[in-house]
Amino acid sequence: MPVAHPLRLFLDCSTAHLSPDARAWLAAGEGLVAPTPHGWFVWCEAEPDERVPPDLSAIMRHARDHEADYILFDADAPEIAALPVFDW
Repeated sequence: MPVAHPLRLFLDCSTAHLSPDARAWLAAGEGLVAPTPHGWFVWCEAEPDERVPPDLSAIMRHARDHEADYILFDADAPEIAALPVFDW
């Protein structure tokens, strides 16, 4: 069935995968970020620059490798085995 409108995918990702530096970066509104009640909705940069914390860059690459354009970081989202987990 042909798609009538362009669609984009997002990676549903636990906030447990964010380091304290990445959480602070997102909370400061760096990049294309929208806060949600339990995390953030983030645009995945194709080539994250040096300002993006390393763990967040790795998650962006993981999302792009799976053809996602966005990441929904949510406290209730599942953890992903391929990504590190940080204690809050």
